[in-house]
Amino acid sequence: MKNKKISFAIAGAASLLMIFGICPAAEQKVHISIAAGPAGGSYYPLSVGMSEIIHKNIAGAKVDVVNTGGSTENTTMVGAGECEIGITNGDTAYEGFTGTGKYAKKKLPDIRLLYAGIAGGPLHAVVGQASAIKSYAQLKGKKIALGPQGNTTGFLTLAVLKYYGIQKQDLRLSYLNFDEGIQALQDGQVDVTTIIGPLPLPSVKQLATFGRFAFDLISIEEDKAQAFRKDNPFFNVIKIPAAMYGLGHEVKTLSSTNIVIVNAKVSEDVAYRVTKSIFENLSMMHTAHPSGRAIKLENAVIDYLPLHPGAEKYFREKGIKR
Repeated sequence: MKNKKISFAIAGAASLLMIFGICPAAEQKVHISIAAGPAGGSYYPLSVGMSEIIHKNIAGAKVDVVNTGGSTENTTMVGAGECEIGITNGDTAYEGFTGTGKYAKKKLPDIRLLYAGIAGGPLHAVVGQASAIKSYAQLKGKKIALGPQGNTTGFLTLAVLKYYGIQKQDLRLSYLNFDEGIQALQDGQVDVTTIIGPLPLPSVKQLATFGRFAFDLISIEEDKAQAFRKDNPFFNVIKIPAAMYGLGHEVKTLSSTNIVIVNAKVSEDVAYRVTKSIFENLSMMHTAHPSGRAIKLENAVIDYLPLHPGAEKYFREKGIKR
């Protein structure tokens, strides 16, 4: 994993003990690092929204938002205890917790659910409007920007292409953050840039707003979409509305599910207070990024990951059960 060393600004042993629920309440100093995501995606502004809520509603809280490669890196960092909280895809978190898929032999049993409900992240395959590329089937041999290493974008793009008979070795790949990938597309350095994130994706919306580069999004064919969905039930088939980016047509694509995870060693009290703060200030999450508008009490709990006891305590108080 291409990882940044996290510096936790913890003042003294009392603060460190608090993170694991040992320090007396009167001496608590809450220090939390949130594994966010790459520039140009949606995870980062959502993480900033969470950090502002925690800082404003939990006295003495210090929150660091950590720029990362995305869902896979976030899952690894939270599971390993390098960050307390992180946003990730449901399938990635499940694989980390169970030690399956990309986490085979790398099981992360300390992953817990804090809450679910963030709008899913559709796969965007962005091409120049003047390009001859109209289908995933035409990507063999092409130059593709896959997003940063450790992001679900690369995993999903390569997984989808297998249903078209295209393997990784058939492609020329670049691992760029989302903004860099869009710029590389405009500069003619790549043929397609793929990005995952809740609608609207900031980097793609910006491209549409400025209108300096005519672009399009590739749709996945129905038979390929349904075959993929059958093999990968954590993903959904959705349509990006025609008006979303002003393309004049709907785009059929696959969408991940997005959740917030927390390390099991975070104290029950801290996890409870964080969950309570967020769900009693949802308007701040709703304005942090449009995908945050989907977060509601009624869709905050899923059944394929264990809830952190602190989050469970809050949801039970609100009458939300698994």
